[in-house]
Formats: sequence, C-alpha cells, structure tokens
Amino acid sequence: MRHWSSKTEKLLADCLVKLPVDSRSDGILLFDRCDVFIADDLQLKDAFEQSSCGSIFVWYPQPSLPALPRTKLLEIFSKIGVRAISESVQKQELSLEEGVEFKQVKPRDIYIDKALAKLILGFLGNPALKLEAAKRYEAVKCLQNLSVQETEEPIEERYSLSLTSGEIENVRISQMIRWDRESSILFTQRLDRSNGHKNLLEYATHFSEVISKGVLWEMEDHINALAELIRLAFLLEFNEEAVGFLMKSKNLQIFMEDEEFLSAAFPSE
Repeated sequence: MRHWSSKTEKLLADCLVKLPVDSRSDGILLFDRCDVFIADDLQLKDAFEQSSCGSIFVWYPQPSLPALPRTKLLEIFSKIGVRAISESVQKQELSLEEGVEFKQVKPRDIYIDKALAKLILGFLGNPALKLEAAKRYEAVKCLQNLSVQETEEPIEERYSLSLTSGEIENVRISQMIRWDRESSILFTQRLDRSNGHKNLLEYATHFSEVISKGVLWEMEDHINALAELIRLAFLLEFNEEAVGFLMKSKNLQIFMEDEEFLSAAFPSE
C-alpha cells in the first residue's frame, strides 16, 4: 500500500475481473466484479444474504491483516469499481393492499403530541440553524393535522438489485411506519411492547426517522441529528423530566413565544 498510485489502481481494475465472496457453506468463491458489492448497509446485507441469491458481498480476511486492514481493503475495492450495496439498490414502498384493516388512533397514542413538538422546536431553535420563529412553527404544524391509521399487518418497502445476468433480486424490509404527506396520514403497525426491547427499538428507530424526514424535508443535512433525539425521547416515553434533561444536555431550549405556540397548538395537553 506504500506504493499505491493511479497506475496501480488502473492495473488492478483491469486485472481483477472476478472477486472473492464468502458463500459460507461452499467457502470462498469468485464472482464477476460487477455482481459483488460492499456491505455498507448491514440491514440490506442481512436481507440479501437471507434471500435466494445467497452471498453477493465482497470477502475480506477475518481478523484483518495488520499489513492490509479491512478499511483499506474496502477502500481499494471501491477504487477499482466495486459498488456499495446502498447505492446499487432501488427502493420502493409497497402499496398497502386492499382489504388491510386500519383503525384510526389518537396521535398522542404514539407520542405525536406537545412533548414531541417541544423537542423539535428546541432542535430547530439551535442558533446555528438561523431559523426565525415563523419557520420553526411552520415545520411543526404538519404534525397537528395528522391522521394516524393503525394496522396489525406489516408495512414494508422493497429493495431491488439488478445483476449482470439480467436477474433482479428483490428483498423486503420492515418499514413499520409511513407518512403520506399529501394526505396528512401516518400509517403505522401496531406496537406490541410485549415483543421485547428489539421490537421497541426497531419501532422507535422507524418512528424517529419518518418524523424527522417529514418535518425537515427541506433540511436534509439535519435529519439524522433530529432523528437520534426523537428516538431516545421515544424510548424514554417522552417523560417530561427526562426529555428536559436530554434537551439541556444538547444545549437545546425553547422560548416564551414557543411556549405560547405550543399551548395554542395543543390546548388539551
């Protein structure tokens, strides 16, 4: 690696037309480089490895070799044209099938309430974002008129991967929550807390990502940061004291005009 250059990169790209994948049952196999991917998304990796297509992810030695760490090896694979799985799939939300039963539930039953709005306003009040009060309130108002529809059925999205053979491999991944902004409807699977910590964390993760994307659809760079806050607050059941400490620990606060807005927007809470 000490003598790596553009010439070396081109030589490897021309010579390495097949790359190793770990098939587990059959050991290390060589596949066409165009059909081998870097597993930069572990959820997608698990989904495709459990599907009929088997392993399609580039192999690397475990444990890593001191002279060629895993990160450096993956960097080399990337430079010679191996694609990341996250950049190679096409995502499609699966339609909610006719006949699926939904029942309307109160938004506050899934924590779409004053506490959530307060947390979001505190995040948007960060001086670094330079948002006037009117802009912050506009972002939160989309939560006020949400209709929440709950179902026992899974809500999923499909990921499609095209291979050089012409085959298209499809996998389904749980989405759990979907926000239709045009109709102001939030579709959600019913959360069964008796299913354990993993299920609760999975729901909290999807909830936080959907809400953050829906509120910050014009501020994509900040979606992940807000989602992390919402996820933690969800796991704390939006306990007022806990969320207050969470906001303080992140240097977030709301102001008098925010309190007035929240009281008017959520008069029953």
